[in-house]
Amino acid sequence: MNVLLAEANVSYDKLYEMESINDDFQHTDVALVIGANDVINPAARHKKGSPLYGMPILNVDMASTVMIIKRSLSPGFSGEDNELFYLQKTMMLFGDAKKMVANLVRALKEG
Repeated sequence: MNVLLAEANVSYDKLYEMESINDDFQHTDVALVIGANDVINPAARHKKGSPLYGMPILNVDMASTVMIIKRSLSPGFSGEDNELFYLQKTMMLFGDAKKMVANLVRALKEG
């Protein structure tokens, strides 16, 4: 992931390690997730038969509202359906991430 972020010119000083940020999600109003799947799947915590079981994940499901930008509901590399996608507090935004973020920023500025 760090290689991808470096290629996108994201400075390392703007990044947080999972362990240092994960507890903050329980105090977060909105978590905006772009293109992630397995690394946010709560099944990793409780579904013992899952290939994700025991894997560290970002606790975005602890936020009050979760917005996820993806192209589809397709499962991640693990093949495990992401139960976070179906929670009442989750908003799925389907489409191109760059366009979707631009639309969100525009809506917030106009709002």
